[in-house]
Amino acid sequence: MSTITSLISSGGGGSEVNDNKVINSTANSITTESDEVWLKSGVISGAVSTYPDAQTLITGATYTNTNWYVGFQAAIPSGITWDGSFFYVCDRTYNGLVYKYNSLGVYQNTSFISNGGENNGLTWDGTHFYMGNTDGGQVYRYNSSWTLQNWSIPSVGGVTGVAVIGSVIYILRTDGYIYAFNITSTGGTSSHSINTAAQLGGAEQTLATDGQYLYAVSTAGVAYKYDPQSGGAGYLGVSFSVNALSSTAIQYGGLVFKDTDLYSINATDDKAFKYNQAFSVGLTSEVKTDGGTIYTRVK
Repeated sequence: MSTITSLISSGGGGSEVNDNKVINSTANSITTESDEVWLKSGVISGAVSTYPDAQTLITGATYTNTNWYVGFQAAIPSGITWDGSFFYVCDRTYNGLVYKYNSLGVYQNTSFISNGGENNGLTWDGTHFYMGNTDGGQVYRYNSSWTLQNWSIPSVGGVTGVAVIGSVIYILRTDGYIYAFNITSTGGTSSHSINTAAQLGGAEQTLATDGQYLYAVSTAGVAYKYDPQSGGAGYLGVSFSVNALSSTAIQYGGLVFKDTDLYSINATDDKAFKYNQAFSVGLTSEVKTDGGTIYTRVK
């Protein structure tokens, strides 16, 4: 019979949904006499409606068979973001333009000139746009009207993607690391880095965030999920495809989360693809201790 040997997330013997405990068991799930349900770490459940109080995690994506063509505007689409009203797609060609689309992917006959060409990676943090520039090895910031700000992070050659969580900007580079910088008034101060080499293997493509976690995408179109606070290896054991059509490696790309959907873009297909996010409950990675295994309460 399973026995609880110690309590990790709260004192005493009581518990709440989303608490974690060390339980001496090998069962994937445990239901107590009081109808509590505990899932072993490393085991997730997609029955989120059954566990409405449990914290949900994005663990996958399902292609909706919906896409829109951007090749009439962007010669080499290399980044996409959503500002709450419109999509923006940046072009890696030397004209450095950024194109505006509505929520259905209809071009708005509006484009903006960026600071230089070879743009890679684009994100919106609610106030500013941030975009990587591979040619100059910098990340630049623009206001909501696409006016260049007196702000940059230099010496980031090989930037392929950018993402902002709170006051930290994360930059994916072709050396296999995600670099974190605390945002200042004029740029950023180095914080820590996350190694993606074991997953991406030198095939770094782009970077995105759901507001809590980071997702680095490979040239195979696979998104890998990372803990943004981790120093070193922060991979959370979750990956899923955002490559709907291409049977070969994709050239350049972007990823953005919008409500319960996400959109990927790449220069091989010149299209933006719509996916439904797949949600689960539970801890994605198994954690063992001397007293047993970590379980999380989902009901």
